[in-house]
Amino acid sequence: MISKPLARSVILLTLGALLGLALGAWFGRITVLRQQQDETSLMAASYIARSDTLDSEAEEALNEIESSIVPMCSPRDLARLRNLVISSHFLKIASRVQSGTLVCSSSLGVISPAAPLPEPDFITEHGRSIAMNAALHGMPGTHALVISQGTASVVINRDAYASLVDPRMDYAVVADYHGKRVLFMARDTPGEALESKTLESGEPIVLQGRRYEVQCSTEHAGCMAATLRDPYPILRSPVFIGFSLLGLLAGLGGGLSASSALARLNSLGRKLRLALRTGDLEVVYQPIVRLSDRRRVGAEALLRWRDAQGKHISPDVFIAIAEQEGFISQITRFVLRRVLAELGDELRKRPDFRVTVNMSVRDLLDSTFPAYVSHAMKAARLPARSIGFEITERSTAEHAAIGRGIAQLREAGHCIYIDDFGADYSSLSYLAQLHVDAIKLDRSFTRALHEEDAGDSIAPQVVAMAKSLGLMLVVEGIEKNEQADYYLALDNGALSQGWLFGQPLTAEDLFD
Repeated sequence: MISKPLARSVILLTLGALLGLALGAWFGRITVLRQQQDETSLMAASYIARSDTLDSEAEEALNEIESSIVPMCSPRDLARLRNLVISSHFLKIASRVQSGTLVCSSSLGVISPAAPLPEPDFITEHGRSIAMNAALHGMPGTHALVISQGTASVVINRDAYASLVDPRMDYAVVADYHGKRVLFMARDTPGEALESKTLESGEPIVLQGRRYEVQCSTEHAGCMAATLRDPYPILRSPVFIGFSLLGLLAGLGGGLSASSALARLNSLGRKLRLALRTGDLEVVYQPIVRLSDRRRVGAEALLRWRDAQGKHISPDVFIAIAEQEGFISQITRFVLRRVLAELGDELRKRPDFRVTVNMSVRDLLDSTFPAYVSHAMKAARLPARSIGFEITERSTAEHAAIGRGIAQLREAGHCIYIDDFGADYSSLSYLAQLHVDAIKLDRSFTRALHEEDAGDSIAPQVVAMAKSLGLMLVVEGIEKNEQADYYLALDNGALSQGWLFGQPLTAEDLFD
């Protein structure tokens, strides 16, 4: 027969274990939910930052058009409008307005007779008229976002804002104008339910039983309410299971003391650092071909990462984390080492084949980076021309120091590319100062060829100016033969990459 003290001990131990398990499971659930909320908030904040860039670009363009002192719609004025569009990532058309009508534009030149401006959906407190989905004059069947102010008007692709949103989110983007809430766009979110909600950054709201994280712009009128579309199951999360086991073994005290530690260990930044140390990352290669003969002459090295559950983590997310936490240079060096290890033998056989590696401005400011690259190339027994570098970071500060970093790599024999030209680095004068070797034309120019007539008038000017600076041209986003033929006619020495020539390949398949 079991004694009372022993029975009491068993009961107390059982109750303590059950209480610890319950508390551990509760804390585990809270931690997983917080991680999901933080991830959603980070994605929403990233969207707001990018949309602010787009808004500011449109605002600056309108102000610049209005401030022009040259005669309206004169050849010099039209040239200014076209140059403004070329130097912009998001603007498609810039126009002049007089008495509520379009009188000339960067795409159509002088418009005679003048065409009426589209009816605005709303007017901002600064007097800007915004038509959300306006039909474009002279472009049948084409609709876009039109923003007008005084004597200026600009056109933005209506999908430009939506393309900035992470596809894992359900969301709504709204703004308040003159006491009226305007719904810009939404996906699987009841926009009408937002009418009575007060939106403030960092203050979540609940819509039809779902929690939405809120991020608002500090520069423009606009907020995003977002939630994960398909959150991973909490009960299968390693964090939830870990907390439950710790609670079972250690009780309330152990569960409370371990909660913050496990949360930190499971952060994306810590996971990425661990993946770098263990090599649990994959590098794939996007082929680069010469348009004149469709021959594969190079490739861009692209980093891919899947978490412990096998879910693909977007490069936009984990590269942003590496930049924020200060270990982006480790990413660059990891990719360079992996490229040399995987492709070294094949590159030694192909002296004219070049693989490009993405780098950040932080690498260019690191005085040890050129020596690291030189040592790695010597160890791999490869000439510097086999590896090129692409600048991908958005920062344009410290021009002089960046220029010195580029000069060191070029003197060693490496080619330097400006990636996504027309997006991050759209100033040709800036390119001339940096003395780079090539530009990679942003895929938005390629899409514009068959989406909007405006793209056809912009691309030739960009290509011509790049050629005048002696820059090699790589066209991104080629998916159709018609696009390849178009750019080949503009520059018979152009290179290109895109799904027409193949999706990213493993090292084993690159030279098949």
